[in-house]
Amino acid sequence: MKEQVSILKKGANILLSLMQLNIGGAETHVVELAKELKRKGFNVIVTSNGGVYVKELEESGIKHYRVPLQNKNPFNMIRAARLLKKIIQDENIDIVHSHARIPSFILGKLHKKMKFPFVTTAHWVFNLGYGLKYITDWGEKTVAVSEDIKEYLMDNYHVPEGDINVTINGIDTDKFSPDTDADAVMRELGINDKDTVITYVSRLDDSRSLVAKQLISVVPELDKKINNLKVIMVGAGNDFNNVKAMAKKANDTLGREAVILTGARTDINKLIAPCSLFVGVSRAVLEAMAAQKSVIIAGNEGYIGLFDESKLQVGIDTNFCCRGCEMPTEERLKNDILKFFSLDQSQQYNLGAYGRELIKKEYSVSRMADDSIKVYDWVTEKHREILISGYYGFRNSGDDALLKAIIEDLKMHKESPNIVVLSANPRETMKIYRVKSINRINIPSVMRHMKNSEMLISGGGTLIQDRTSTKSLWYYLMIISIALRKNLRVMLYSNGIGPLEKKMNIKKTRKILNKVDLITLRDERSYKTLREIGVDNKNVAITADPALELDIADEQRGRGILNGEGVPQGQKLLGVSIRRWQTLGAGFEDAVAALCDYAYEKYGYHTVLMPMQSSRDTAILQNIKYRMKHGASIIEKRYSVEDTMSVMKCFDLCLGMRLHTLIYAVINSVPLIGIAYDPKISSFMEYTHQTHCIDVENMSFENLRELFEECVEHYDEIKKDLAENYAALKEQARLNGKYAIELYEKGSVKL
Repeated sequence: MKEQVSILKKGANILLSLMQLNIGGAETHVVELAKELKRKGFNVIVTSNGGVYVKELEESGIKHYRVPLQNKNPFNMIRAARLLKKIIQDENIDIVHSHARIPSFILGKLHKKMKFPFVTTAHWVFNLGYGLKYITDWGEKTVAVSEDIKEYLMDNYHVPEGDINVTINGIDTDKFSPDTDADAVMRELGINDKDTVITYVSRLDDSRSLVAKQLISVVPELDKKINNLKVIMVGAGNDFNNVKAMAKKANDTLGREAVILTGARTDINKLIAPCSLFVGVSRAVLEAMAAQKSVIIAGNEGYIGLFDESKLQVGIDTNFCCRGCEMPTEERLKNDILKFFSLDQSQQYNLGAYGRELIKKEYSVSRMADDSIKVYDWVTEKHREILISGYYGFRNSGDDALLKAIIEDLKMHKESPNIVVLSANPRETMKIYRVKSINRINIPSVMRHMKNSEMLISGGGTLIQDRTSTKSLWYYLMIISIALRKNLRVMLYSNGIGPLEKKMNIKKTRKILNKVDLITLRDERSYKTLREIGVDNKNVAITADPALELDIADEQRGRGILNGEGVPQGQKLLGVSIRRWQTLGAGFEDAVAALCDYAYEKYGYHTVLMPMQSSRDTAILQNIKYRMKHGASIIEKRYSVEDTMSVMKCFDLCLGMRLHTLIYAVINSVPLIGIAYDPKISSFMEYTHQTHCIDVENMSFENLRELFEECVEHYDEIKKDLAENYAALKEQARLNGKYAIELYEKGSVKL
């Protein structure tokens, strides 16, 4: 494997901190990480309350400090804070990497004062009750040992997705190998070549010992069908005595020592070596697989069972911990053990060989260390923020689509960009988009973030216009102006420009936009408007609306939503999205209602009325439904961008007034009729080559009917044209993200 090159200087001092160093997956992870980081040239120091693995670290030349980090005792925590502060100072620590809740909490407090780069690893999900959520610190960057833990961090702690890197439990495949000599352990434990051995390894706390007890319970039954059965049980913890009592009872029943308890041991590779089958979870099961042992994956949180290629994805998704899987039972465990021993030798060998190859390919200790080094790079680089300003947090599906597209664009061109969104609802924005967010009208907060920012994106939509209001225009120009004064790089990200009607607004817009670093525009009309108002900025490019980069939707998902909303199945669907506007004529609602009735009477279309911004669209859609002679459905719930796109995919034809309704239709090749209340609608229809568009002030039922008839007549031709145009527009939309990251990293863009 090619060695990862780190920007960290070789010899950097890295502090790894955890609660203790007894038997456990997180503990072994830290030991292997420490040794591999040292091999890669770093100076590693470990702090914990001590344990069986201290000797292994010290034999590897890694310094260990004993610090009382094992519990929440306030006196221990105060003492630990003092010791950690001294260690960080005395050892001249460059990176602090914490691996458990208590060390992370204490080091988080020290980080705020000492300003050292601070990384944490999430090995498990924590209890959030009793206020424990608030004594957790996830550092500046976080490593998660599985995708489900990453989701847990984002859902429960709102850690931005860009601050999390998913790693693996790296295994030393030389140490855990089928060539490991088992003779000494077999002599020690009284095992001979005729014995059939199962090994179980886990911490034997009451929160981890369920499967250990289940395994002991089924030993007497297994013994009837498996010759000379021996079960080696490795581990210690607060439930050890209960496990020991069960083992004694099973051994007494059989009249021999079939269950062997070893207590806590560090020579796990040697204890795995004699077995034919291994039972456990997490890192222990990966170590057994590296040793070419067949495994049953089972633990307190769930049961995957006898592992083969068909179980790989669930293993990866849960970090081989079974979270969310069916729970283990004695019957499941017994049946899988007997199933394994019913296989012939070649089948058993193949299971073990598959596991070892998987570990060698995907779970090397070198890759695990490289993942941590990448995060150390992130945190030492202190990536400056990218602020995104726009009409976000107002529960408007179109603007939600823009924000989603912009964030995805940036991530496509830069790994883990440090994004902060200015939003009317920061909490909701953080939850949905997994990025940092601040209140858009909290100007002191905005200015504080600008101190840590490299760039402002004024993002998507028609922000530079005064037809809606001068107030909103001045807000966006103010944010741009502050950013320019703070020497941030500023980009207008695929904006629509205009209409601009007031001289004062035109003058102010011209002055500010001539100073920005880059302007990308979504259509030719916006470019013309920009030049007409006197903006002569040379760094201007026509791209396409960012939302056009969103993927084609999942129709099956949309059908499920429509079914839940009570939309009849088996009929052609006409999707209608209308908004309030000041120039709507008195007969507007009657004309739309009449078209919907006509579509039903002549062609059998059932109308689905779809609000894009419920607070503003629902009332007028209800009025249209009231005016119709035939039934219609109205979407009552608020849905995500993905869900709304999926609903659009189910429509056979679309009548749209909001821009992003039409964009969703184009992406999904749904023939569309546009109602132009603003130049951006007619402009969009032009650059997507769609001719079925009518100005809102000239609209009548007769005009709508004529356009509808043309769509029906040329339906297949329109769908084909939409698919072809979408592919080209998607490529144009991708330029926005490319230009943005180029500006962020280089300070200028070659257009």
